Amino acid sequence: MDLEYLQRLMGEEEAVVEEAAGGAGGIWTVAEIEAGELTPLSLALVGKAREWGDALGTYVRVALLGAPEGAEGGPHRPYADLAGDLIAAGADTVHWVADPALFGYPLEPTLHALTTLFDERRPEFILLGATAANENLAPRLAQRLGTALLANCVAIRLDEVERVLIGHRPAYEGEYYEVVVAPQAQPQIATVQPEALAEPYLDRSRSGGVEEVLLSLEEVTPRIRPVGTVSVDLPPVPLRRARRIVAGGRDVGDFGLVEKLAGMLGAHVAGDRGAWHEGWIGEDQVIGLTGARVAPDLYVACGIRGDTAHLFGIQEARFVVAIHPDPTAPIFQAADLGLVADPQEALTALIEALSS
Repeated sequence: MDLEYLQRLMGEEEAVVEEAAGGAGGIWTVAEIEAGELTPLSLALVGKAREWGDALGTYVRVALLGAPEGAEGGPHRPYADLAGDLIAAGADTVHWVADPALFGYPLEPTLHALTTLFDERRPEFILLGATAANENLAPRLAQRLGTALLANCVAIRLDEVERVLIGHRPAYEGEYYEVVVAPQAQPQIATVQPEALAEPYLDRSRSGGVEEVLLSLEEVTPRIRPVGTVSVDLPPVPLRRARRIVAGGRDVGDFGLVEKLAGMLGAHVAGDRGAWHEGWIGEDQVIGLTGARVAPDLYVACGIRGDTAHLFGIQEARFVVAIHPDPTAPIFQAADLGLVADPQEALTALIEALSS
């Protein structure tokens, strides 16, 4: 063990002791609440912070904002219960800023509260969800704290040696991804997309603390006041950006099975040029040289023989499953997993297995 490594190790141990005593440092997240419940993304962020906290030997802290009137008996769960969920997800301490002015995540009061809190506690890392609210909040928060922001990360990891966040975010309308780092920034702040995070395990046996934080918001006048929420249908994700695709060809037999499997997997429905000629799919669902080029995590080809044009369209797919009755079908050349079988029978069995 060289001297530099020993000094670094001792320095990190001293930092942890200081953090435990004064609440400084650590990995922080900010909880968001919708319809009286913590958002899944908020819990997922705590789970990721817990993973990194264990690796670094540091604490995980969560800022919980607001105190709606009637929270104890109205449509909103008691904030103590919400804090318990955050602790179960991995938080060591929940810092509850119990001010009704923060209910609903209004921009100016929230920005003031978080700036004050983080100026006092000096976090090392801050993780926020890539949400509509944080799209406005995060850059302002970074500016107030005099640091940089890794925004809209679809993947994020931690360099444990250098203690640096490394984010990946889409560029050129999602055609490419860029790697973003800010090694000199302090604190390091990132907004993270839901797909970058795993669903956390809620360990109800975990223990943690809840600290009520008193801040003065009297001088903060919000320019925008939330009055409610409205549900809207988002535009569909383009086929070329789909994460999962189930596609069918002429040999599938029953195209309804393709659609049913896609629904069960949360996948897009597509096909080859032959499926389009049969009238089973639209022009915008054709994959191939004269259709869409796709790069999903999972591509299931059902009854698609796989001519050169179609194989060109799926060459960037990460994992290809092919089902076709002909063992010499070209689709098997591109498959990571191949099944020589009648597609209708195979799909029926697969759907039954998933249903059970």
